[in-house]
Amino acid sequence: MGDKEQAIGLDKFVLRCYGREIDKDNWYGVCINLNLAVEASSPDELTRKMKEVIQSYLETVLDTKDNKSIPELLSRRAPIHDWIIYYCIACLYHINNIPKNKLFKFKEFIPFHLAHNHC
Repeated sequence: MGDKEQAIGLDKFVLRCYGREIDKDNWYGVCINLNLAVEASSPDELTRKMKEVIQSYLETVLDTKDNKSIPELLSRRAPIHDWIIYYCIACLYHINNIPKNKLFKFKEFIPFHLAHNHC
């Protein structure tokens, strides 16, 4: 098994992300597994941008000639405060009386063509 095959474990196929409104029509989102962040004017735009950023990042990482750096590049975890925010949002989702239009969480899957070609 080569370096690229060893770089991606099954637990790496689900990426955890969150989005929150920071001002009117200004949203901020983070992929906590890869420490990627985006800003957008709506939750839908934020989700779309995050998908694009994740795909671009993964394509770039998996295209590198330095195979030994791949595992490190695929495990760039966000700082602990972003993980706390993500799991606080997850907990709040179970409470009925919170405004879900001000924050959200979502999971993104590694694009199949990337997972298939490099595993």
